[in-house]
Amino acid sequence: LARLRAQDASLLGQGLSPENAQACLHQAIRPLNRESLSAACAAAMPVPSSVAIVVPYGVFTTPIEWTAIAAAAGASVHLKAPSRDPAFVRCMAEIFCDEGFDVTWSTDRNMPSVDAVLAFGDDASVAAIREQNRNATVVAYGHKFSVAFVTGDPAVAAGALAMDLVRYDGRGCMAPVATFCSSDPSALGSAVADALQRAETRWPRGAVDSSLGPEWRRRMGLARIVGEAWEGSSWAVTVTPATHFRPLSLPRMASIHPVAGREELAATLAKWTPWLSTLGTDAEQAEFTGIHRVCRLGWMQAPIIPRHHDGRLMLGGLHSTDGEDPCE
Repeated sequence: LARLRAQDASLLGQGLSPENAQACLHQAIRPLNRESLSAACAAAMPVPSSVAIVVPYGVFTTPIEWTAIAAAAGASVHLKAPSRDPAFVRCMAEIFCDEGFDVTWSTDRNMPSVDAVLAFGDDASVAAIREQNRNATVVAYGHKFSVAFVTGDPAVAAGALAMDLVRYDGRGCMAPVATFCSSDPSALGSAVADALQRAETRWPRGAVDSSLGPEWRRRMGLARIVGEAWEGSSWAVTVTPATHFRPLSLPRMASIHPVAGREELAATLAKWTPWLSTLGTDAEQAEFTGIHRVCRLGWMQAPIIPRHHDGRLMLGGLHSTDGEDPCE
């Protein structure tokens, strides 16, 4: 892990800027140490002798914690890398192999025979993986998204919220697709705009898919009509009514929605409950029904080890013998 952390991430970050990719790599490895890995292994036991991990494109550091725990528990690991950009998976597998661990990789959809499969991706992809691996236990993590909830001083919350928005340029299930605000949404919008501008000088935004342009312009136009908007060269902040909430993250766009409190937040998210992952908040006594993980703002994309992922203990349940996802 120390060798991996020392790598130049500029060519490994799947389109992130070199500065952001390096910061994300360090952040992903930081919670992994002898004590946390030992605790994660003990919690997950028994771990099967061979595990395949289907790695998604987008959050390039995804396989680190899962591979580290499985390898530390004595399992052989095969990584199915994203064909769009397998550079990080290749680098990681080579380092683990050099240190004596049985870690292999490929971009081939036809994976070697293993006891268990961890599959990440959209709902259709993980369903196909389960169908293709009927003789193995498959634990699938399909589409999920996360939100933030600000209840206190916008000036205090803005910097931490900006960090959650900046890491991985809003990619992945733990990135906040929207921020609900029960305090002053206008003050929060202005403060987040300032924080995103400062962040841009330290962790610039990376490559952006041109297909996101129409949705970006739609949100900006809507906000200027029904709310407020701030925009820089590579970031934006919008404030619109909660009725305009959409569970889609755009890179470095903070979508803020005013709510009266927790009850309105719960009502707005009610139909999305099956897909909710993380809630980042400054609220005290933060218990929210239907959300698997609640954390402080600034830590949405920096989960601790050991932990649960979308309500499931990491690697827990992999040693099933019925060939089906034990968590379904």
